[in-house]
Amino acid sequence: MQRLAQVVEGSLPEGAELIEARFSGGPLLTLLVDREDGPVDHEFCSRIVSLVSPVLEDEGYGGMIEVSSPGIERPLTKPEHFRRFVGHEAKVRIGEPLDGRRNFTGTIERADEESFVLKLLEESGEVELPFSSVTRAHLKEDI
Repeated sequence: MQRLAQVVEGSLPEGAELIEARFSGGPLLTLLVDREDGPVDHEFCSRIVSLVSPVLEDEGYGGMIEVSSPGIERPLTKPEHFRRFVGHEAKVRIGEPLDGRRNFTGTIERADEESFVLKLLEESGEVELPFSSVTRAHLKEDI
């Protein structure tokens, strides 16, 4: 998966970013893509499919590809995502429990190269979590 993600990232147009790549329902490769210069609409998604399909085939993947927006509860998959969304609420799940907990919800206070700090919403206080411990994280936006 990591190799396929690298190939996809290398074939995206300038201003576009791969947020997450995952297999959904068997061989369906789902790509969550965002862009700086406009909406992630049907036209943009179609363009991405036409750009990444040939390079994925060259890597041996000939399955179906789905491209979509990361949505309002955008996944946070890289340290730069946490830095970009300082001040926003996030839900985070870690692999190994910390003080008996794996799930945390809070406001991203700060982030560096190795870890980030959440100001917890459920109770007072904050927690520092290393990126290496995160199994899933996404923005928590109220509509």
